Amino acid sequence: MSETTAGKLGITLPTINQAYGRLPELAALADEAGFDSVWDYEVYRNPFTVHALCAQTTQNVLLATGLATSAGRSPFEMANAAADVDELSGGRAVIGMSTGVAGFADHLHGADVSRPLPKLREYIQCMRVAWDYQSTGQAQQFEGEFYSFQSPPFNPWGGRDLERPRIPIYLGALKPGMLRFAGGAADGVLAYLMSARYIKEQWLHHVVEGAEIAGRNPSEVDSAALVLCSVGEDREAAMRLARINVGLYAAYPTSEPMVDYEGLTEDRAAVVNALMSEGPAALAHTTSDALVKAFAIAGTPDEAREQLTVFQGAVSHVVLHMPYMPPINREESERAYLNAVKFLGRSS
Repeated sequence: MSETTAGKLGITLPTINQAYGRLPELAALADEAGFDSVWDYEVYRNPFTVHALCAQTTQNVLLATGLATSAGRSPFEMANAAADVDELSGGRAVIGMSTGVAGFADHLHGADVSRPLPKLREYIQCMRVAWDYQSTGQAQQFEGEFYSFQSPPFNPWGGRDLERPRIPIYLGALKPGMLRFAGGAADGVLAYLMSARYIKEQWLHHVVEGAEIAGRNPSEVDSAALVLCSVGEDREAAMRLARINVGLYAAYPTSEPMVDYEGLTEDRAAVVNALMSEGPAALAHTTSDALVKAFAIAGTPDEAREQLTVFQGAVSHVVLHMPYMPPINREESERAYLNAVKFLGRSS
């Protein structure tokens, strides 16, 4: 988990606003451009279904969910869906997961998203027990406060041939307790809306601490960060998309500590006020350049490459997070993705 300037480079698919059939085509372009990973996220579409399709059009990239939610899914369902993608892709699946965002997962799934740390601790244990049962066919049992797994007393189907006995699990984590848990129990940890400075000074050391407490080498834990990205030869067009996406992310309550750390509390307040009074369209002219500079890779190709280097010096796995929030439309989102592949891919 040391600083690096040549780590992994990923990109998120614009999952929410593209035709389903277009997503595997976009994943293939990232694969050809030399990206290490392609990520999707869960709003309405099932992220495992998306990657089952992308597995057919890609050869090398990791296929990662960022994030799949445990709300509404049993541990066995999550483990089994990931095993499907792993099998289809020849061992390229990565599970990025969280309990789900409060205000969405609880309302949409009717799920209780309180106490995320003890719930995720059990959830991950239960998933691994499920994989053990599938791969060995031997009786397994896990009994927790929130989740349980027991081998059926009679199973005529036996187990299943897993591509790998374990699929990497990355936890979306912001707070110290979850970060320490991720360092001790997960294969990776995923950040969002963090400056490179915040990652180095406030975020990473909790992951390292958790790894060391668990007797692990911190280098075993991949540190990944979703970094909002909008690049193009038309600088103002690229900056408009960046302002909308950064503004919407910055306005969410969980982003407040990261924004305050950069001394941009008043900038965030202006964003929140504009969002409440005028709606998302106002963010294109309300989100400050300072917010964009702190939390995004945005601007011309040369500017974006320079900013990418800064984030690569802070985290081992930079994931370019594509603009997708309304009022950004399908065409704008696709163009932003194609520009990122063209100008920031390793083959560019």
